[in-house]
Amino acid sequence: MSQIFKTQIQIKFHEADPVGIMYFANIFTLAHDSFEVFIQKAGYTWAQWFNERKHIFPIRHAECDYLRPFKAGEIYDIEIVVAEFSTSSFKMQYTFKQNGHDHAIVTMVQTCLDGATFKKINLLEEVKQKLSPYLKEA
Repeated sequence: MSQIFKTQIQIKFHEADPVGIMYFANIFTLAHDSFEVFIQKAGYTWAQWFNERKHIFPIRHAECDYLRPFKAGEIYDIEIVVAEFSTSSFKMQYTFKQNGHDHAIVTMVQTCLDGATFKKINLLEEVKQKLSPYLKEA
């Protein structure tokens, strides 16, 4: 059975419009902020993942399905899983929930690159090993 990493966020006043609804693009920042927490739970230090330059993992695709509005001051749960692995990348899925209702589902695909040449390379076995416990079940 795969693990689901869970965390929470509170929508800040500055993240919302004058009516108190979160600006749509902020969901990607919130997802990436939660990835920074997730990657440490998966076994990397923040510095190992983000500061070491031998291999880098830029986001090459991001999308979101918005299902319900996000209101300033409200707290939301985030469930994070690895949706899939491919030869050179992995897809993360972030499900934002409140009171049992999905509010948004974000997916981001990160590609493994050689840090010196910026050329795509096969996904490192170490990355697959550390992220595999969170691989979403089919």
